[in-house]
Amino acid sequence: MSLSVVVAAALGAAALPATAAQAAPPPPAPRTERVSVAADGTEADGASGAASLSGDGRHVAFRSDAENLTEGHQGPYDYGFVRDLRTGEVTRLKNSMGAPVISDDGRYAAHTGWGTHGINVFLTDLSTGERRQIDGRGFKDSSAHPSISANGRYVAYHLQPRHPGDPARVEVYDRESDTREVVSEGPQDSARDMIDPSISAEGRHVAYEDKGTGQVWLRDRATGGLSRVDDGTASTLVQVNGRSVAMNSATGAYVRDLRTGEVRRLPGAHAQALSRDGRQLLYGDGQSNVLLRRLASGHEVTVGHGSAGPGAFAATGRGVVYSSEDTDIVPGDTNGLRDVFKWTAR
Repeated sequence: MSLSVVVAAALGAAALPATAAQAAPPPPAPRTERVSVAADGTEADGASGAASLSGDGRHVAFRSDAENLTEGHQGPYDYGFVRDLRTGEVTRLKNSMGAPVISDDGRYAAHTGWGTHGINVFLTDLSTGERRQIDGRGFKDSSAHPSISANGRYVAYHLQPRHPGDPARVEVYDRESDTREVVSEGPQDSARDMIDPSISAEGRHVAYEDKGTGQVWLRDRATGGLSRVDDGTASTLVQVNGRSVAMNSATGAYVRDLRTGEVRRLPGAHAQALSRDGRQLLYGDGQSNVLLRRLASGHEVTVGHGSAGPGAFAATGRGVVYSSEDTDIVPGDTNGLRDVFKWTAR
């Protein structure tokens, strides 16, 4: 064989890896599954939504009007459910009026329910079935909007005292010590309501809104520090983590980096959930599409058509939950109702 033939063959072999790389197949498409079904796959006979995902991506908590997701008697206010995606088991939360929020391991769920004289916040241990009212238990006090830490130890909520003249305040319940801590402060010259808290995964930071002004405040429970984190306009809080806080204003969504102060804006968008590391934002556009955006690069992918809420991300950021009325997301969707779906990037 001539030297030129040998050289040509060697060069051709060396070129094969680059050619193969160029012809590599595209990454697999994300996987979507319907969550709001019974353990045997039976479709829900009522609308479902307002879902949150445990940090490990295994458990989904959601609210549903369905009566056929579990067996046995269902009370008139048992609207909260938790589904184990590994086993398919569905657990109904007794006395759960609003959408539950769930700990990272799927063991603890915080939710609202009927208390002695009004609506209060409860914490349910799904491993034992124990349910306890965790707010102040004052006569005719009511509370709402629970937000839970990753390990289920801390739950933030806003409490409306019994006297209508007393402003709502934000408290944090400590499950291990069975104590409550007031973390909000109102302005000195008025009695405004402090509402709708969000607690970070480790339980250190609690953000909340001033209902009267639209200001958003952040309490550092470790140092006691209190700082204003909105952009100077009336805003609504979406979610806080250890690094970032997501908010909405009249002009769109924005995310503030709590370490650098940098603000990233998405004009016309409506923020729905923030990932644990603060690098990804789930938001809705004007056509009710749910989009996943990497804040640093601006890269986006459409998750689905519908809506999502705080707690929609798994800890890794690869899985999210949302709800939709669309009937073509998964095969066999014939109930004609809003359902909950989990979308997973592969």
